[in-house]
Order: sequence, then structure tokens, then C-alpha cells
Amino acid sequence: MESIFKDIRYGFRSMLKRPGFTAIALLALALGIGANTAIFSLVNAVVIQPLPYPDPDRLVWAWGNFPGGNRASVAPLDFTDFRAQNKTFEQFAASSTVTLPANLTGGGDPERLTASAITGNYFQTLGVAPALGRGFSLENEKTGQDQVTVLSYALWQRRFAGDPKLLNQTILLDGKPYQVIGVMGQGVNLPQTVDLWVPMNFDGPDMKQRRAHFIRPIGRLKEGVTLAQAQADTDVIAGVLAEQFPDTNKGWNLRLVPLRDQLVGSSRTTILILFGAVGFVLLIACANVANLLLVRAAARQKEIALRTALGASRMRIARQMITESLLLSIFGGALGALLAVWGVQLLVSLSEGSLPVTADVKIDATVLGFTLLVSLLTGLLFGLAPALRTMKVNLSDSLKEGTRGAEGTLKNRTRSLLVVFESAVAVMLLIGAGLLVRSLIALQNVNPGFDQKNVLSLRVDLSRAKYDTPEKSANFFQELERRLSGLPGVETVGFITELPLSGQPNDMPFIVEGRPPASPDQEFGADWRRVNQNYFNALRIPLLRGRSFTEQEVQKSDKVMVVSQSLVDRAFPNEEPLGKRLITGIRSEPYEIVGIVGDIRHRSLDRDPYATMYFPTRQSGRMNLVIRTQNDPMSIVGGVRKEVQAIDRDQPISAIRTMDELIASSVAAPRYRTTLLALFAALAMILAATGIYGVMSYSVTQRTHEIGVRMALGARQLDVLQMVVRQGMLLTLVGVVLGLGGAYLLTRVMSSLLFGVTEKDPITFGVVAALLIAVSFIACFVPARRATKVDPLEALRYE
Repeated sequence: MESIFKDIRYGFRSMLKRPGFTAIALLALALGIGANTAIFSLVNAVVIQPLPYPDPDRLVWAWGNFPGGNRASVAPLDFTDFRAQNKTFEQFAASSTVTLPANLTGGGDPERLTASAITGNYFQTLGVAPALGRGFSLENEKTGQDQVTVLSYALWQRRFAGDPKLLNQTILLDGKPYQVIGVMGQGVNLPQTVDLWVPMNFDGPDMKQRRAHFIRPIGRLKEGVTLAQAQADTDVIAGVLAEQFPDTNKGWNLRLVPLRDQLVGSSRTTILILFGAVGFVLLIACANVANLLLVRAAARQKEIALRTALGASRMRIARQMITESLLLSIFGGALGALLAVWGVQLLVSLSEGSLPVTADVKIDATVLGFTLLVSLLTGLLFGLAPALRTMKVNLSDSLKEGTRGAEGTLKNRTRSLLVVFESAVAVMLLIGAGLLVRSLIALQNVNPGFDQKNVLSLRVDLSRAKYDTPEKSANFFQELERRLSGLPGVETVGFITELPLSGQPNDMPFIVEGRPPASPDQEFGADWRRVNQNYFNALRIPLLRGRSFTEQEVQKSDKVMVVSQSLVDRAFPNEEPLGKRLITGIRSEPYEIVGIVGDIRHRSLDRDPYATMYFPTRQSGRMNLVIRTQNDPMSIVGGVRKEVQAIDRDQPISAIRTMDELIASSVAAPRYRTTLLALFAALAMILAATGIYGVMSYSVTQRTHEIGVRMALGARQLDVLQMVVRQGMLLTLVGVVLGLGGAYLLTRVMSSLLFGVTEKDPITFGVVAALLIAVSFIACFVPARRATKVDPLEALRYE
């Protein structure tokens, strides 16, 4: 033990004796280990740590499953049948498909909040309870018992200053009094991030049908029940419902998936790819430090030979080398952990909602344990080559030759292999980043089907108590349209229920009037939107045939519709659609097609346009405004807010952003992974270039005598320059070739993340190869240029 402490003390002195070497090694290790620690914090939060609920493996997400798709929501009556008849779930609950608006008034400025309508047993299903007060019960699903709410901790603190006396008091939501019965605790993450929760009232008219689907079920399996058993149980219930209600339920059932898979989704693949990328960065950093240690070991060969001659065993010398490597790695890991604290904050801030809402990304004991383990393994990894090298030192040669010529063929080969490895790994990372960059560019260049320039969007959600009839809603929006159209700089004011790329599809089945009735598994489906007569002009959506809506049709909500071209292609491949009527929705009312417009990518930029039906109306309590302006759209926000409150002083507006911002937010997830992988690839390239420079610089130093002899015998500076550059570029080219081969094999795991480019894209492979060759040439040229400045007389006196 005493000898180990001596090794540690000697290692400290050695680090302090060579501060330049120590600083460079620590920086390389801190960057590599810090990046790995930061990304591992994501892996730990998303992939490793269980969901923040009791017995999370028993929680199941239920999708509606039918021949036309397997990610549908569920009809209210179907949900209640599944809840009542199943034998495998301890609890079966549900929430609304999308968050609901709730205008909070009284006690301050009006504020638009987001709410989630949930069943009375939703909190019990997840296994969470309010920190203050209580949650809902099944009794709250009935009329007269549903005017209660549970607040989120953030809303309680922000709006009500954390006042515990708020419990059992009433607040005004949409002009209706709601009793606050509970407040959720801080840090409680539910599948939907909202400001408050309200009970789902199953007595309402919209809850008494099976055709409209807007329920998201979630269940907790009974102890010992498997997912397969629950799937078989719900399949039996679905079969019974299909026999009882063939018009609506034929071909329908539930598709059960673990809640963790639903929440984590595609982010697991992204995070694991990033984790692999930073692992490669760490390997490059290790290769750099190993090269530094090999250089240092070469300079210490006479010291090692003397210690050996004085009786130190080769194993004792190797242990000293490994001890010094471990000291470097531990200190580098400590610096890396400090960098990771900042890195985690950066990762979360850049995510823009790309991470699961339940992921709590932080530096905890698990992450610190990972950092320590990586530091120790890293120290052993890059310290192994110098340690093995010391065991091969020829005692008599080292004492006779000193440091000159002591590097040896084996050491040259080892350091060259490390440079080849760095180049190959850097190529693979750069190609991965290049593919994602090209994919992101292709995605951003997709035509969304409308002109987003100079368009402001915002949301207006009317109070259900104050605007309790369709006529009142229509009057409000008609007056608002008139006022906003008169604002300076405003060209057109359009209304729509759901904005393009808002992440809120609203699929509705339809049939063509006069055709034989189709079974549910043969029905067409299309997203439906309610718009005013100016919507298509506001977004400059092209009118292909027919006409748009008239003011009178919008005011009266006439039974006419405008459809997208993709709907025409599906439902009328060989017919003229204008004048045809579609039977849609809950009321099965026919609507006449009066116009055909261009397709819009309502759902996402990376998916083909989905069929869409547009209906004329202002008779909706919730509308998104799209206002085309002559100049900066944000310049009219103050005027818009003033005009809204001139009509109703208690009416807030929300979701204020330009359509450019909306499109940018729709590609947040691909932009996030592209940015991170590009950063790691750039770091890898810098480290690889540094490694090549270090090898060539040291090679020039070791060959000073040889270069002097060559120049004394007549070699030109150009000859020396070519000799040194050729040596370095040969290593780079071998690494590039190996990297291209490795990338060809590995990029297939990225195929699901790409858009508009294949994983074998020749342009990306070619550009990356050329880029690394160019960077490597610069790294070789600088020491080669220095070699041409060698004075032959001085070089011949070298040692």
C-alpha cells in the first residue's frame, strides 16, 4: 500500500512538472467525459429510469385500432364499455385527446389556460395524488358534480402565490365557477402538461355516441396480468361491440402498448444514437491522450532505464505509468462532470419539447457513478499502450542512446494506428451528422402548401358560459374580423379551428352520397376544419377548381364544403367532385363540394398531405386567427389585443406567434438531434486534426537529424515538405477509407430519422471525405512547413 501512495505522489509531481502536457490531456478528457456524462443523463432519464409512477410496468396506453390506422382515439361509449366489461385492468381511465382551453377571469388580468378533461379515476390509475386536497372520483363524471378542478403546482404558485386557503374556494373558468379541490405537487409529471384538470362529464350529448373519437384511454393492469392477456381481454370486448354496433364498431378494437413505449417513442432511438456518438468522441480523446503519453514515455526512456537498472521491476514501472494515467483520467472526469452540469442545462434548453414530459434530466448519483466508471476505464484504456511500451524497453540501448532514436518501430506503428483510428471514427460521426443536416435542410425546404411569410397566428377561446350559443360566438368573431381588417398593415383576416402543423389532427369518416353504404373498415377518412371565407386567401392556399365560401355561407354555416386535392384523388379518382355531396360526422348530414384547394401538410412536414375537408362557420367557441400583414406580423399584436378587449374586456388571446415560428417549432425534434450530432462530429474532427498534428509535429522533432542530413546532401525544401505531408496524409487516407466503410455499415440505424436523403447518400460521403482530407492536410502542412526551416548545420549537431 505504501508503494501505491508513492506512485500517486510521484504521479502528482509528474503532472505538475509538465503543466502544458497536463493541461492538454485534461482538456481532451474533460470534453470527452463531459459530453458522455451530459448525454448519459438523457439516457438515464429517458431509457433507464422508470416512469415516475408506482409500478410503472403495469401502466398501459390504449390506441384505437382499425383497418385504416392503429393510432386512433376512442369513442366515449366504447370507452365506458371497455372500462365496465374488462377483467384484466385494476383501473381503466382516460383523458381528452387534446388539451382544452380554459379562460381564467377574476382576481387579475384574464388568462388563457390549458386544461385536460380526465375521468374520475385518472389520478388513481397513474398512482398519483394531489399534494394538497384530493383528486376526482367517479361521481365527478356526472352533471352537477363536475364543476371541480385540480390545479397544477406551477399555476398555483404563479397565479395564486401558493395560497393554501385557495382549497375549496371557487375560481371562474370560462365564466363558470369551479371549486378547487386539490393542487398537484411540484415535479409531478403527467402524460399531458397542462395548467389544471377537470372531470370528464359523461352525461353530455357528445358523450352519447360511438362515431366521434376523442378519448385517450390509459390503464393499470391487475397484479400478475400480462399485456398479452389484457390484449386478448379487450379483443373479446371489441368483438362483442362489433356485433352489437356493426355500423360504427366493425373492424375496431384497442391496441395496447406499454405506457413507457408510448411516452418515450422515437426519442429513444435519437438519444441512443447521440450516446453512441459521444462514445466515439471519447474514444478519439483517449487516442489523443494515448499519443501524448507515448510521446512522454519516449522522452522518459532514459529515466525508466535508470530506474530499471537500480532495481525497479518492469511491472513496477508499468504500474507507475497506469497510476499516472488514472490520475489524469480522474481529474479529467471531475472537470468533465463540471462541464456536464452546464451541458445538461444546454441539452434541456435546446430540446424544445423533444423530450418526454416525464423525463427528469439531471446529474444524480447514477450519472456521477457512470462518470467515475468512465473515468477509470478511460484511464486504463489510454494508459495501457505506454505501460506496455515500458515493459519492452531495451536497457542497454536506452542508456547508450538517450532519447535520440528511442521511439522505435513498434511505437511508430502504435501511434500511427491511433491516428488512423481517430480519422476513421471522425469520418463516421461526420457522415452521420451530414446525413441529418441534409435531412433537416430537405425538411425545411418542404412546401407546406401555404405561404407563411408575414402571417400572424393567435388563439381566441371564448367563455362557454358567456358565449353559450353558436349565434353569440358568430357575432363575436364577425365583429372581431371587421375590427382587425381595419388595422393599419392588415391585408386579410382568416379563421380556422386547428392550425396547420399544430400537431392536432381531427380525423372524420365520410362516405359519398349515392354510393352503396361502406362498412366501417372501408370508410374514407379526412381531417376536418372550420374556416371563414378569408382563410384560403390569408394563407394563399391555391384554389384549384370551383370557388371558396361566401360571407353568407360562413354566417349561416351552410351545408357546403371545400376539399383538398388528396381527398379528390382518393374518393373521386375518375369523377368530377364538384357538386357531389359527402355524408360526414356524427349527424350524418350531406355537404356539397363547391371548391377544391391545394393540399396542406396539416400533420407534419415529413408526412404526405392528408385529405382535408373545410366547412364554413364562425359558430365555434374556439378559433385560430391567421392575419396576413404587409410588414412584420408581430407589430400588430398590441392592436389585436386592444380590439379583442374592446369587444370583451375579459377575453384573453394566446398562442401568439408567426407562421414562420410555427413551422420552425414543427421541426424542433429533428433540429435538436441534428444540432447535437453536428456539435459532436465537429468536436471529433477537431480532436482528430489535433491528433494528426501532434503525430506529425513529434515525427518532425524526432527526425530533425535525418532531415538535416537530407538537406545537407542537397534535398530541396519542397522535397522535405512532400515527405512529411505524404507520411501524414497516408495515415489520414487509410482512416478515411476505413471510416467510409464503417459509416456504410452503421448509418442504416439512422434510416428512420432521415427525410429526403438515403443513409448511403453519395454526396454526404464524398463531402465528408473531402472535408477531413482537407483538414488533415492543414494539420500535416504546419509541422511539414516547420521541417523545411531546419538549419542543416544545427541539425547535424543534434545530440
